[in-house]
Amino acid sequence: MDFISGIVNFFANFPWEGLFSVARVVIIVLDILLFVAFGVALWEGWKFRPNLEMDFRGRTKEREKKVFPVDRVRVRSYWDKIKKDAVSAPPHSMKLGVIAADNLVDSVLQTMGLPGEHMAERLQKLDLEELETIEDLWRAHKIRNQLVHTPGFEISKKEGEEMLETYEAFLRELEALE
Repeated sequence: MDFISGIVNFFANFPWEGLFSVARVVIIVLDILLFVAFGVALWEGWKFRPNLEMDFRGRTKEREKKVFPVDRVRVRSYWDKIKKDAVSAPPHSMKLGVIAADNLVDSVLQTMGLPGEHMAERLQKLDLEELETIEDLWRAHKIRNQLVHTPGFEISKKEGEEMLETYEAFLRELEALE
């Protein structure tokens, strides 16, 4: 009994008010430190936030324009070279121009951040209702695949020019070309 009564007396006579005051101050200081750490983490992490402007499914219809991180000067330069080379004299130049135009569009889609192993997968991520030229681009891409994968498959100069116009219209719609 003496042991139990000693424990009871110890807890009854302990200066709890002083302990609670110290604990209160420590908790307030920790709250302030955690709040400051949260603010610093938020400030530093802000640069890693996702670019929500790149919603390709059109989930936020009220948005006026998308902003894509595309180097328009470089795209314009490469596009002008493709067009110049495509109309040159050799008969295979239009075929090479179509293939190069398809590669340029795929490069722009990759730069926009569209996921996928190849261009067809990236095109599937785009909203058909949002882009007017997407169906024409699909047709041009399918013909490009035939040019690359089917031996002896050729296109006329007129078909090649139409395909280049399709690629150009798509790039303009994405605002990768001015």
